[in-house]
Amino acid sequence: MPLYRPLAGLLLLPTLALADLPSFEPEPGQHAQVQQHGERYFLQQPDGSRLELSIPEGNDAEAPSFAVEDYDFDGHPDLAISVPAGMVNSAYHVYLYRPLLQRFEWLEMASTLMERVNCSWLSELQPNNEERALYSHCRSGPRWYYDAYRFDESGAPWLYKTLQVRHDYDPDAPVFFPVFEKTLDPQGRIIASRALDDDDQPLTWTVPAPRLYLHERPEENSRSKAYLIAGDVCEVLDQQGRWLQIRYVSRKGPLERWVSLDDAYAQAQP
Repeated sequence: MPLYRPLAGLLLLPTLALADLPSFEPEPGQHAQVQQHGERYFLQQPDGSRLELSIPEGNDAEAPSFAVEDYDFDGHPDLAISVPAGMVNSAYHVYLYRPLLQRFEWLEMASTLMERVNCSWLSELQPNNEERALYSHCRSGPRWYYDAYRFDESGAPWLYKTLQVRHDYDPDAPVFFPVFEKTLDPQGRIIASRALDDDDQPLTWTVPAPRLYLHERPEENSRSKAYLIAGDVCEVLDQQGRWLQIRYVSRKGPLERWVSLDDAYAQAQP
């Protein structure tokens, strides 16, 4: 349950109009108030200090919008400032509440982190409470991309999920899956992967061969005795050249193995 409430009966909406600068309690008895002086904005902090807010770069003709939500999932509300950036994207700056300090601090995204993501700035933020992850969405061309962040014990963000687009299209490959969602651990290691369609739904692949052996690795010499048959439907987890990593749910439980596309489609030829 969030530890905050609006002051003086003001109903806080996810995005507030310019005339409704937020006034709220990040925790009981601690007050915060956004103030405007000319073209500058300040945050009156619970500890009595006043912090000048950094407005993201975007469309200069548009006034900033403010949102009060728990972006780092610590049970305390935080403050976000957004401005339109282009036709469909927005740029965000986030100020996280630090209860031990009784003040807000700007969420600075490390350059080494932002070099690895799709959205080069925080954009179209959506907290996902079930995953305890902060999703940032941006559109490039016809597709929306996303990156998701989690926060460590110190409150620092780390990359939890991201979309990876493959650019190694092989026109001779029988199938090609261009977009994969990668899940990472706090050390940056990929711990899960799955192919997605244009609507971010998991993709499947149907075995075309009468008998297709499963491999432990994307190598011929790693073939096991297990096999799939024509018509078996698998979730696509990864692709390396002419190899697919698949998940198949058998009667004994799910299997995650590799299959050779060359073998699959060579057998399928009439």
